[in-house]
Order: sequence, then structure tokens, then C-alpha cells
Amino acid sequence: MEGKTHAAIGMATGVVLACGMGESADVAVLGLTVVSAVIGSLLPDIDEDGSMINNFLFPSLKRTYRSFALAALGALMVLFYFLKGLPTWVLWLGLYAAAVAYVPHRTVTHSLLACAYVGWVVYTIAPTYTWAVVLGYLSHLIADTMTSAGVPYLWPYKKRFNLKGFGVKVKTGGAGDHLIGTVAIIVAALGFVYLVGQVLYDEALTAGWISP
Repeated sequence: MEGKTHAAIGMATGVVLACGMGESADVAVLGLTVVSAVIGSLLPDIDEDGSMINNFLFPSLKRTYRSFALAALGALMVLFYFLKGLPTWVLWLGLYAAAVAYVPHRTVTHSLLACAYVGWVVYTIAPTYTWAVVLGYLSHLIADTMTSAGVPYLWPYKKRFNLKGFGVKVKTGGAGDHLIGTVAIIVAALGFVYLVGQVLYDEALTAGWISP
């Protein structure tokens, strides 16, 4: 599916997670939860030079140089970890960037193994947002399962799983892709309205403007 569709699904995932966790009491945590889910939903396509995540990371670089830039960034993070004694997560993140820079599209990054690794790294950085990133990541895999190409969930076992047997074959950039993105945006918008309402309600209670 297109990057904007994955981002929309990630946003909806983050909003639903925030609603379920009752994050309306802290607007900053709410916002970062949604942002984390969106980032997670885009990460699997870091193996594609023209993906939205790579357009964000390397906006001024030509597509042909982006894999090299990602590998170089990962190598530098590993080097600085050893030279400067940086936190361990810098090492793990650097290894991930270097490892996936030149892998074929929809292989290791589209697996449960990669999702677990990313989730673990996020846990070492900011535990509060682990589930947001993991669920965002999984939302990408599930969405791509609806395409004909499918997803190798159990990589390095190469079998790809899809829903063609159930008649589901969403074409990237097609009407189905756009419909899913639109529905996700609507869900996210409704969730935002609910959360903003909760924030305003909590503020009104605290100020004594209304009674519980």
C-alpha cells in the first residue's frame, strides 16, 4: 500500500490506543503516542528507497544514494557508541539501520522478527511508547497482507502470507488502497474529537466549572 495509507492507518492505531489507555490526561503523551504509532507504521518500508520514511529521513538525497546513506548512518551510530560510550540503544538502532539498508523490499523488515526487534529497541529508549510503535508496525504488516504480494511474517522462512484466498487483493495506489486510507483518517478524526472532548471535560472538572 502507499505510504500515506500506512501513515493514516498508523495514526488511527495511535488514536485508538490513546483512547484505550486513557491518555487524555496528558496532551503531550497523547500526541507522542500518535506520532510513535505513525512512525512505527512507516518503518517497515525503510527498505524501499522511495518510501515515505526515507523521503523524510533523506529529503535532499537522490533515491540511488539513500541506501548508502542509511547504511552509513547506522555505521556511524555503531562507531560513536564505542568511541563515545553512548547509550546501548544507539548501538542496536545503528545495527538495525545498517542491516536493512540493502535488503530486498518486503523481506526482513516486513517480519515479526523485525517488529519485535524494533519494539525492544524502543523499550530501551522510551518504554511508554513501545506499544504505540509495535502496534503501528503491525498495522503496516496487516495492511500489506491485503495486497497480492503478501508479507513474510515468519522471515527468514520466505513464505508470504496474503488474503487472496479470501478474495482480498488490494492494489497499491488503487481504489481499495485509497478507501482504506480514507476510512483510517475518519477513524483517527473521530478519535481525536473524543480525546479533545475528554481533555476539555477533565479541565472543566479541575477548574470546577462542572460537577462530575
